[in-house]
Amino acid sequence: MKKRRNIIIFLLENIFYYTLIYFLFMSLMGQGEKFLQLNLHPLFILTGIMAYRYGVNLGVVSATIAMFVYIYSYIEVGRDIVVFFYDFKYYKFILMFFILSFILGRIKDNQDEKLHELSEEMSVIRKNYKNLYGKNNKLTYINNRMKGQIIKSEESIIALYNISNTLDTLNFEEVITNLIGIFKTYINAEAISLYTVDSSKKYLRLKVAVGENRKLPGSLKLDEYPEFLKAINEKKYGKRDGSNLKIPVFYAPILNNGEVIALLNIERLSYETYTDYTEKMFEILASWTNKAMSNALSYAEKIKDELYYEGTEIMYEKFLEKRISEERKRKEMFNLSNISLKFKVLTEDLKKIKLMKRSGDIAGYSEKEKVLYIIFSATPSEHKHLLKSKILDGNIGILEEYYEN
Repeated sequence: MKKRRNIIIFLLENIFYYTLIYFLFMSLMGQGEKFLQLNLHPLFILTGIMAYRYGVNLGVVSATIAMFVYIYSYIEVGRDIVVFFYDFKYYKFILMFFILSFILGRIKDNQDEKLHELSEEMSVIRKNYKNLYGKNNKLTYINNRMKGQIIKSEESIIALYNISNTLDTLNFEEVITNLIGIFKTYINAEAISLYTVDSSKKYLRLKVAVGENRKLPGSLKLDEYPEFLKAINEKKYGKRDGSNLKIPVFYAPILNNGEVIALLNIERLSYETYTDYTEKMFEILASWTNKAMSNALSYAEKIKDELYYEGTEIMYEKFLEKRISEERKRKEMFNLSNISLKFKVLTEDLKKIKLMKRSGDIAGYSEKEKVLYIIFSATPSEHKHLLKSKILDGNIGILEEYYEN
């Protein structure tokens, strides 16, 4: 398109300038014979200008146009065209037009070729510079991360000591609370979740979750998540391979007496935090989490009769208060939502109560007030009325809605 445009401009310029020269020298100045023998011929000058502007090919075209203008002028003054080619003083101008167009046209073409080569070299240089600039940024980032890892390695003994002290508790719920804080502090986890494995080993139920924009639902069917199923069957931690972005960055099974009871997920990390150091830290923390939870669960089994009314999962009031305190702590520290419900108990036999609660939910009883407390952990507030209705429907004649005095 550009080449075609240049040719059109070239032709228009030639028609205009050659016509101008002809009328200026032949008609207005009345120099018919003198025009043919001008010492520095205007057609010669114009041919040179056109050749230098447009190169050899169009320069030859311009010389050809100049030749026809010169011959036409020769005929116009009454000369014989046959004699024209026998008299050197006339046809020398034709030779001059073509010779000059070749010389200046070739100079122009050479210049254009050099400019084109330089332009390509500049393009390659810019491309290489951009590539090197990007690599330099990556190397700078890696260098800074390596410095950070060196510093972390120097602090790691103290960090690991602090972590071990934090997990050194026999209260299962306190272990979970501390665990969230550890992962947020030491590997900068932005979204964390803990799912318990149900008795059928087919589903995972959300126990606790921290962070916004999580992708995992509250209940997971293991058949739909082969990565989780593999981690549970092999009892080994796993990580996202890039093919499925719904899978957490890191995930690890939690074991108790060799049996998988839960799955710990780091659903999101900040981009700058993901390094080999982070992965190794997660592996260590997951191992320690297993031991801490196993110890806490073993202890809970031993004191179960002290915590719950016989044959139920309903806590004595004094233990319920401690458990509620832990929920408040999670809400303050991690902004975790929960639902708290109260029901008036109409029976003396607490075994008749159908709790319909999940693992991790809390139930407790106040003998003085005859009130049942149920707290649903990590549950959005909009589910409150639905949960209340289900419990009342399942306990007709046993529980009724509680109203504050």
